[in-house]
Amino acid sequence: MKTKILLIRLLIAFLPVALLGCQPEENPVISTCLLTSATDQLVESSGKLTDELNRFFTYTGSKLTSITEKSTQSDAVYVVEYTNDRVVRATNGQRVITLGYGSGTKPTSSTLSLNGTVQSTFSMEYNESGRMTKIVEDRRVLPNNSLTTQRAYTFVYDNTGNLSLERARFTLNDGSVVEQETEYQFDTKPSAYKRFLELPLLTVVALSQPIETRPGRLWHANNCTALQSYNINNGSRSNIRESSTFTPVYDAENKVVSQDQNARLFQASVPNPVTKNNKQTFSYVCE
Repeated sequence: MKTKILLIRLLIAFLPVALLGCQPEENPVISTCLLTSATDQLVESSGKLTDELNRFFTYTGSKLTSITEKSTQSDAVYVVEYTNDRVVRATNGQRVITLGYGSGTKPTSSTLSLNGTVQSTFSMEYNESGRMTKIVEDRRVLPNNSLTTQRAYTFVYDNTGNLSLERARFTLNDGSVVEQETEYQFDTKPSAYKRFLELPLLTVVALSQPIETRPGRLWHANNCTALQSYNINNGSRSNIRESSTFTPVYDAENKVVSQDQNARLFQASVPNPVTKNNKQTFSYVCE
């Protein structure tokens, strides 16, 4: 009898721990919901929305089949190719992105080619959780009106897995270096890209287009509610470049469906910051 009572007590003591371990993550996005579009539009003083960036994604089942990036400066549709369920290539006409793998499951290198000529090479690094910690682009051919020969982005995560800091280092063709740093704050609800399965490819695609300046936003776990961006001088922050706040709207399943961005842009030669308002929207397909 004593043995039976002891077993019952052990079972009761273990039950709360077992239930706790089976709890779903806080504010989950339904795993069968896939991001199909992400738009970023400038809100003019008249209230008119002007397209700045539109991303569209198509799938076969849960497998990504294409990425479309449209902006006022470019229009690209990348068709995604797989080998043994790994993304190895994305093609947009004569523009081809190839991915290379080491011993892990994440791509560690990439090449952007145009008409068979390499335009840029990329190297990528990750932490133990598979989150990207660094991506470096070395440009073989400079884009029009650009003096930047290398772009290096470093991502720092906090102890909850959120990308809290993004550092950018730009090397110009005269050897000079420009550095910037962006600090993020977060909501408790997930980012639109949290469940996106091919983030390394999307990061390279985004950087291959002229409009992307903060690829780290693709790697947010929770939705961003504010950011502050600074110039870096001799390793330390100098003047502020931008301060933005985001007001998100979520649906009943905690998916972010829209958010308003209020940005203040600072320039050393201008006494007062310029205000810029953007509206971002996201749509999904759910099984």
